Amino acid sequence: MPRHPSPLPPSLPFAVFTTAEARRAGVSTDRLRAQDLRRLGYGIYVRADADLTEAAIITALTRNDPMAVVRGSSAARHWGLPLPLPVETWSVESRTTSIQMTANGHLRRDTRLVRWTRQRLRGEELVAIGALRVTSRVRTWLDLARDLTLDQLVEIGDHLVRHPRSRLEHRTHAYATPQQLGTAAREYSGSGRLRLLEALELVRVGSDSPAETRLRLAAARAELPEPELNTRQFDGGHDLGEPDLAWPRWRVCVEHDGPRHRTPKQQENDIARRENREAAGWIEVQTVAADLHKGCRRGIRRLEEALTRHGWRRSAAA
Repeated sequence: MPRHPSPLPPSLPFAVFTTAEARRAGVSTDRLRAQDLRRLGYGIYVRADADLTEAAIITALTRNDPMAVVRGSSAARHWGLPLPLPVETWSVESRTTSIQMTANGHLRRDTRLVRWTRQRLRGEELVAIGALRVTSRVRTWLDLARDLTLDQLVEIGDHLVRHPRSRLEHRTHAYATPQQLGTAAREYSGSGRLRLLEALELVRVGSDSPAETRLRLAAARAELPEPELNTRQFDGGHDLGEPDLAWPRWRVCVEHDGPRHRTPKQQENDIARRENREAAGWIEVQTVAADLHKGCRRGIRRLEEALTRHGWRRSAAA
């Protein structure tokens, strides 16, 4: 019978660790080949029984290399930025999605697991969280410009500047101001700068989700009036709440029905909200995921029909 491998030393408590860390802890090459460990790629191992995450890998990489910083889509996943599929998916088995790192001005060798770039970062462009070093949210937005579409950059920009709902999110300030995004985009000299500047013109404070941003951008391209975003509406003594998008001049609003609306309690609240708005003479257009397909074609058609019913005309749109 094969012998059980000896326990790893207490000085190596990590689920994911590097060869350099193992050597410093006195772990031999033979011990690294034992069945309770798995080699992820060049110079990095994981305990076979560990729940492998990208967070554990990037922390091991920055813990071992003082110049290493997480960047790009890996940084975006760390910050929870709204990435599109399939960019937001990652797994160690994937041969198409690598962890993205920079060595902050130094050169490192790419592997199947890790793709390195060489860039120099200013102090305000990176954040240290214990042993983890990651590009700031704003710098991450800049670095994503070469890989994302215009609309996807606007979605992330909207996410960064939106005012949080402090009771739910446990924060009181936006991640960035429009002015901060503007300064960063204008000073940026990397790939995708022109797309960033174009996205900057379309970023608005108020969108609470990528779906709301998509609907707003599609409405603008359809030459519909610009809406108010998540702004409390009052009409004839009725408190109409904060519609996702609202056109108070025409008494029309849009509510996007996302995953959080699928609980019985939320559905009950949504019905009461819609009835209250209808009593005040408003039309509430409820959209779902299918309304966002093909450039939000179906959602925009339904919205335009509602605006037209309440008196909006293209000739008067200006």
